[in-house]
Amino acid sequence: MANLRYYIAIALGLVITLMYWFKEDADVHYERPVQEVAAVEKGKTLALNGRGSIMACTSCHGQNGEGMANYPRIAGLNAAYIKKQLEDFARDLPDIGVVLERVSKDYEKTPRDYKDLTVYTPGVRHDDLMSPMAKAMTKEDIKNLSAYYSTQAFSSTPKAVDHLTLERGEELAVRGKPEYMVPRCEACHGPKGEGFRELFPPLAGQPVEYIIDQINRWQRGDRDNDNLSLMKNVANMMTDADKINVARYYSNMSYSINEEN
Repeated sequence: MANLRYYIAIALGLVITLMYWFKEDADVHYERPVQEVAAVEKGKTLALNGRGSIMACTSCHGQNGEGMANYPRIAGLNAAYIKKQLEDFARDLPDIGVVLERVSKDYEKTPRDYKDLTVYTPGVRHDDLMSPMAKAMTKEDIKNLSAYYSTQAFSSTPKAVDHLTLERGEELAVRGKPEYMVPRCEACHGPKGEGFRELFPPLAGQPVEYIIDQINRWQRGDRDNDNLSLMKNVANMMTDADKINVARYYSNMSYSINEEN
């Protein structure tokens, strides 16, 4: 099964790379529909001010969603990806001893998500701070916040970092460790870690601490909301040094999105 997931990751990498090369010019003018503009404004209000038990998003994610320390960058992320993560945060954890089936045998009782990769039961992503707030959000809140942060600008520039660390991180990103059946990060997260639609988030510009923390959560089983368990299997094959190297590499990339807004 591990070998199968490795080859699936390689195939996905080829598809994502081709789509990246042939995607439409990002500079083409796009006029947002009135409904989307309204959602962005409502999302901005909630992000800046919070409401009730929902803290202002800026408290942890930065004034413009740029992220800090153990809190991720959410500026410029795909709206559908943000929406899915908030929905996953809001899900109840299974009872102790209960194992979630990837494909339920009783389709009437277990909701299913349809993706172009597979059919799977909704994943769980729990966090002591985020989960209660996500539960308190309405569907409209989630839609508005996702729309708002997907439009926010973000840019990062390289800083002076140990070159050996960056070289080792780049090796994992562009080559992986095929001798251990570990696919390259770019196979799913796209060239230069820019992400691929709602399926695979961008890694470029994410804080070092956050990337390492998420890999640790995959390894511990505290996070389980990815397609085909690809990230879980990759994380389980990463060493502590791998985590540090790849995290510093992606955190230190020259990257920008939505700068024209």
